[in-house]
Amino acid sequence: MLTENQLRRVVALRRALHDCPERSGQERRTMAAIQAFLSQNTALAVRDMGGWLLATHWEGDDLPAVGFRADMDALPACNEIGARHGCGHDGHSAMLCGLGLLLEGRRVGKNVHLIFQAAEETGEGAKRVIDTWRALSTLDAIYALHNIPGHPKGTLLMRRGCFACASCGHIVHMTGRPAHAAYPGDGANPIGPLCRLTLEIPEMIADILAGSDRLLMRTLIGLNAGGEDFGISAHEGRLCQTLRGHRQRDIDALIQRTEACARASCRETGMKCDFEIRDAFPDTTNDDALFDAAMNRFQAANLPVRLLGEPMRWSEDFGWLLRETPGVYFGIGAGEDCPGLHTEGYAFDDDLIETGVRAFGALLGL
Repeated sequence: MLTENQLRRVVALRRALHDCPERSGQERRTMAAIQAFLSQNTALAVRDMGGWLLATHWEGDDLPAVGFRADMDALPACNEIGARHGCGHDGHSAMLCGLGLLLEGRRVGKNVHLIFQAAEETGEGAKRVIDTWRALSTLDAIYALHNIPGHPKGTLLMRRGCFACASCGHIVHMTGRPAHAAYPGDGANPIGPLCRLTLEIPEMIADILAGSDRLLMRTLIGLNAGGEDFGISAHEGRLCQTLRGHRQRDIDALIQRTEACARASCRETGMKCDFEIRDAFPDTTNDDALFDAAMNRFQAANLPVRLLGEPMRWSEDFGWLLRETPGVYFGIGAGEDCPGLHTEGYAFDDDLIETGVRAFGALLGL
């Protein structure tokens, strides 16, 4: 457990990070503040990995290795600096720095890597870690957490299997032929095929799930075609949708069916179509054995734990890291009355820091 002095320093760091929010991929001042804190307060070996930080507690060759990851980017905002910490990543980074303080002078029988990751909000930061740090795949385990409003403050939120959904933005673009509005049959108008496709997708979802209680959903984001020139039949249109589900393979199956249906419609009408995937996040699914071990560690440390009945619908790019090495992602309740993440009223509660550090420490037996 942190001393009062250590906790004050970590809280001060969190507030300093809050005051220098930076958007995804632009976390230069944030990284500098974290690096300075760790260099001044710990003996961790801190390295700039080209857009993210790695701080290592090394005890020797041939020992098990574990990783702990915190995100550090802020949200876009309409203010003078164009960013704000409306998701609590400032708090997550502070908690991980608190673990660095907790490790100081200790031996845990493992090499411990603290990963301060950029660009979680865009889904690109974890990919950068994978691309630039080969040792990631050799870790025995990796852990991360997120504060979650709507649950009792300080309660650890656990779920076996899928903790957070996979999701992506999917765009279907159809291009036909323009025609005079008096002779629409001379052209190829995408509005009808796009509307039919939009209405058929719920049936595709039902067929993929085949009665399962897994989540697979489509949120219609935009359906746009044509314009306001009443003399010309529409010849171009786009369907934009967010796909979300418990399993990535369900989303992949839905994308495959949607695109096959779009291609068939285009062949029949002489149109062309192309597709785009944006903001892709895989499912964040916990390793069963590590989940059981984490539950035992938390209970031994007398930390309050609540089991979630279903996965979070939001997505997390930690799922990319879990494809490389087994791990556990968990939540920490931010309070039943805490405003939701990404909302105007949200602010990270410093009372969560001590519990977050204790949870990380418990996973190491501290």
